[in-house]
Amino acid sequence: MVIPPPLSEHESIPRNNAMPATTTTQDHDVVRAKTLRGLLLARELDGARRARGFTTRALAAAISMSPAMVNRVMTGRRVPTALEVGGLCALLDVPAGRRPTLYEWARTAELTEWIIRPGGGKNPLRDIEGLADEITWFEPGLIPGPLRTAEYDRAVEHATGANPHSDPAVRAAALRNSRFLIHPRALGNPGLPERDHRAQLLHLFRDHLPGIRLFPDTVVTWPGCRVLDVAHFPPVVHLTHHDTDIVLENQGRAAHLRQLEGMALSAGETREALLRQIQACR
Repeated sequence: MVIPPPLSEHESIPRNNAMPATTTTQDHDVVRAKTLRGLLLARELDGARRARGFTTRALAAAISMSPAMVNRVMTGRRVPTALEVGGLCALLDVPAGRRPTLYEWARTAELTEWIIRPGGGKNPLRDIEGLADEITWFEPGLIPGPLRTAEYDRAVEHATGANPHSDPAVRAAALRNSRFLIHPRALGNPGLPERDHRAQLLHLFRDHLPGIRLFPDTVVTWPGCRVLDVAHFPPVVHLTHHDTDIVLENQGRAAHLRQLEGMALSAGETREALLRQIQACR
């Protein structure tokens, strides 16, 4: 077995190097919406404005609004009315299939919680994840989807009936800006043959070790969740309960998870703990 070189004991999980999500480098153009829905709406409208080549002043003249008001809409500081959303969508050539979503975000812009049930229409999770500069996974029970081998994924699908990360494109997108904090119990065997279990652990060790931290065995488990860090916006917590996704714009809950993060093992300790798990599978 080829073992990667040791990591520094003080090395933290690498964070994504993406630039902050701003509309320009000027502070007054930073998107500063109060809620996720307002943020999504402003981002999409401003993206369409840029794609169509409108300046704020030109768009204001075309829709009979003041430049200051258009700027407030594009930066999320003002939620447009349904009539304004319709006018902006028409001027900016927003595809017809996207317009109902924008109307809904404008209508519900003050809400700070999302409860997303299966069969409830278009799932906004992909839009929400697209806002995140970094996603931190807190996983107590199973290896997170983007880190799984095909055999492990099939075992989880057989056991739970759910396989949300089987699409390679979804996996690749998740890995680009994610880091993973995992409880040791998640490294157990979810009904896999011993050979496949060991292959999964080796996959973590060889291909994903820099982005993983384990917790000590003594840390109690917790419901699995993710924290999404969005530029100029409070952290967002995403939980899944059975088939229902819950997204919370709750700084207190995110702060609690950050405290939990501080209990994770160092890079070197994680490496050694994972290596012991692999050796125990022989």
